[in-house]
Amino acid sequence: MNKIIHEISFDNRTKNDIDYHYEMNEILKNFAKYFKIKKKIILDVKIVSKRKIKQLNKQYRNKDYVTDILSFGNDDGLLFKQLPFILLGELIICYDKMLEQSIEFNHSIKREFCYLFTHGLVHLAGYDHEIEEERVKMNKIVDKIFKPLKINRE
Repeated sequence: MNKIIHEISFDNRTKNDIDYHYEMNEILKNFAKYFKIKKKIILDVKIVSKRKIKQLNKQYRNKDYVTDILSFGNDDGLLFKQLPFILLGELIICYDKMLEQSIEFNHSIKREFCYLFTHGLVHLAGYDHEIEEERVKMNKIVDKIFKPLKINRE
């Protein structure tokens, strides 16, 4: 059996040191397993400032506030179905918001990053949390993908 190696392009646009490549790859493997994806997944991840994520949130979602993560999926049209890989999309994570939430929820920044990364992937799979029923379903999926990593509050 061929082992699929996924590709994550990681661009940290802050001065903060973040090295969770192993965890991202493990989460991406769990994501592919959960959604029964048999192709290589290609994903872009960016870490940005509050100013940048607020600007992007306003520009693309017409929401004028800082958010923790933005997910931009690629069109899943016929062209992409014929490729030997999946161009999943892009996750943009705000470092400062991630740090604030790790403090608020009393866990490590590593755990917060991995949770946001998983949450963003599930958004890219087409799930949302605008209504309660969708939120519950999405959170169950996030938990199934995230929990095998056993990243505790630390």
